Amino acid sequence: MLRELVEKFQNETELPIEVDQLRDAVVELGFQDTIIFSAGEMDEGTLRGVFFQYTIRAGVYAEPELVTLIIYSKSEEAPWQRVICAKELIHVCDKQIVKTNTEQEVIELANKVVGPFESGPSQITDLMAATDKLAQYQSLNLLFPKAARDIAKARIAAGSHTTRSVADWAQIPEENVILMLSDDWDALSELIIAIGNGEIGH
Repeated sequence: MLRELVEKFQNETELPIEVDQLRDAVVELGFQDTIIFSAGEMDEGTLRGVFFQYTIRAGVYAEPELVTLIIYSKSEEAPWQRVICAKELIHVCDKQIVKTNTEQEVIELANKVVGPFESGPSQITDLMAATDKLAQYQSLNLLFPKAARDIAKARIAAGSHTTRSVADWAQIPEENVILMLSDDWDALSELIIAIGNGEIGH
């Protein structure tokens, strides 16, 4: 569950949290057997990351192995690559995620994720885009845990650090650091984790 994954990292103060650490935790919690990260060519105006899930067998009588391949844009800056990979790991943990089934759905989802929502009748891609955005915010808790945020707040208050230097420490975009150090983040974070963990909406 999402909360269990988030709580595995909330006392971490040694940053950056590597995406391989997050991957290993997702595997340890039993969401997948194998997760592979791979950089690929992508049109960043359309798509920045995607994942594929499939099952393999090492032999005729071997147990099936659940595999996830996460592809991220290799032209993105490293902090954004990390956010993209962490977000896709959140999707791996979500058994109820709405998935694209056709090429047209992929295109529509990409357009909605990278651009503003269009007015008009509700569509399945609206839901998928909203789920994707939510996963991105949920993933930030993995890359910038609460214990590290507390240290960052104290350092900024003391004048020894800035949001830019904290972003370099955490290796996430500065805009995310500013959001996560705001007075509203802890309450917002709890809400989005509860939603992702299925504690709200049932």
